[in-house]
Amino acid sequence: MTGTLRALTIVNALIYFGAATYHSGALIPAGALAPASIAEALLGLVLVVALAGVVAPRIAYVIVLAGTLFGLSIVVARGLLGVDLWIHVVMLAGLGLAFALLFTRRTA
Repeated sequence: MTGTLRALTIVNALIYFGAATYHSGALIPAGALAPASIAEALLGLVLVVALAGVVAPRIAYVIVLAGTLFGLSIVVARGLLGVDLWIHVVMLAGLGLAFALLFTRRTA
């Protein structure tokens, strides 16, 4: 994993852990959504495992993308177009940058 991808993966993992904290209700009780909190924490953990070299970054990012798109589909289906939608937009932006690095550089 290149230095740029490593730094971006750390930022992405922090975004997922931050979203998990938000959905845990620890910061804002109105944001509590336990299933989302668990899923986002697990996706952040997948990124950490990729940082540790246990899983290939491409595999980890495909897993995280699938989970994020699933979560986004729930957000849209439920009409949660406020903070939840923006969290997913930020996640997808980070994933887009990571995929750009993963598929344009041979060393990833």
